[in-house]
Amino acid sequence: MGDPENEEMRGPKPHVSVIVPCYNEQDNIENCVNQLDDAFVSNEVLHEIILVNDGSTDETLKRARSLYDSHSSVRIIDLRRNCGKAVALREGVLRARGDLVAFFDADLQYAPKDLVTMVSRLNNGIDFVNGSRDYNGYGASRTTLSRLYNSLVRFLFRTNLRDSNCGIKVMKKEAAGAGGIFDYGLPLIVPLLKVRGFESAEFPVTLHERKNGVSKYYQSGRFLGGSKNVRDITFHSIMLLNLIAHIPIESMRQGMIRPNA
Repeated sequence: MGDPENEEMRGPKPHVSVIVPCYNEQDNIENCVNQLDDAFVSNEVLHEIILVNDGSTDETLKRARSLYDSHSSVRIIDLRRNCGKAVALREGVLRARGDLVAFFDADLQYAPKDLVTMVSRLNNGIDFVNGSRDYNGYGASRTTLSRLYNSLVRFLFRTNLRDSNCGIKVMKKEAAGAGGIFDYGLPLIVPLLKVRGFESAEFPVTLHERKNGVSKYYQSGRFLGGSKNVRDITFHSIMLLNLIAHIPIESMRQGMIRPNA
């Protein structure tokens, strides 16, 4: 796995580490960093932005390095090859210095101001805050697929969170680093944390249309979102069954991860 290019501490220890996976996001990455910086600075929140280059074939890494030179908050991890979003986030979590860890997408379909608000909600016994999309800009078929999946997750895991697959999340480092939270895939992080006994809250977020680049997961106008999306649906269905089978084991891990829980 690629090593982070910038391990030296720059400035005080951050309160929040924002992990941004980047795969061919050359036209979005500068706006993403600028907007994140503006949102956190204006709210006086110490932060770092960890840009994880996931094997981009465009100028994403070059532009990330330029942002590192001009923004003291930016760090870079270069995976050197395309490993997928889960691996990119995992590597970011391993290098995060903040007390809190946030997941944020480079395409700016989520708003940095929503992320800052979610950070402020992480108190009073809450271990992680999950976004809940309004599906603005999603087509009917994509919205239907996502809502069906979330309904199934709510039913199977008895959780009241409506959008476990939302890409914007904030969690305490204890929860993010609780060993293997990516083992069952990104859509199952939320039910896995619930099984392990972490307390959650949900925050409604506005979903904006992507202005540059293309979606890495869903192809509009294709059956079930295209062949890659079909493969993802199949994989995540298998992982869902896998997590269900391992619920007793994962529940037992709660005591090891949180001995005072």
